[in-house]
Amino acid sequence: MALGGDIVTSERFALAKKVPHHTKSRNIALHSMETAGYALLIADWLEEHGLPVSHTTVVRAALLHDIGMTEPSVFYSPSHKKAFSHPRMSARIAKEEFGADESQVEAIRHHMFPVCSTPPRSVEGWVVSLADKCCSLNEVRKSTGRIVAVMGRRILRWYRRATWRESLKERRDS
Repeated sequence: MALGGDIVTSERFALAKKVPHHTKSRNIALHSMETAGYALLIADWLEEHGLPVSHTTVVRAALLHDIGMTEPSVFYSPSHKKAFSHPRMSARIAKEEFGADESQVEAIRHHMFPVCSTPPRSVEGWVVSLADKCCSLNEVRKSTGRIVAVMGRRILRWYRRATWRESLKERRDS
């Protein structure tokens, strides 16, 4: 149950299956399980490249990151307020109802970066945040491969420009 069996069999998670998320055909439970899947893929990749990641923290935080939207006070609030309020509510529920530790709570609380201004403070927090973005893009666009390719090219262009500017600056300074 350590990886999340207690979460997915809970009454709260059953309620999450009834709450729509991103599109009418999606719900919070499905989104959270898919986010956990993406998070595990990212965590495995990071570990293959020498960065240790707590799989327990990543999975439990991913399963609980949007659970706060099951609260009526959050669910019925306007979208722009929901983006800011649900991470705090999700973190509270995770701690009180599921005994989440501080690393899980931190990952949940900061998963909305950069919408919320405070970035995650742990590798696990970054993993959950990135997994949530990947999952959300997939849900909303259904063409994640194309989006990833476009964003990848943009990042590569930005990196090359930044590197080019650095080399220009170094040449000028020498």
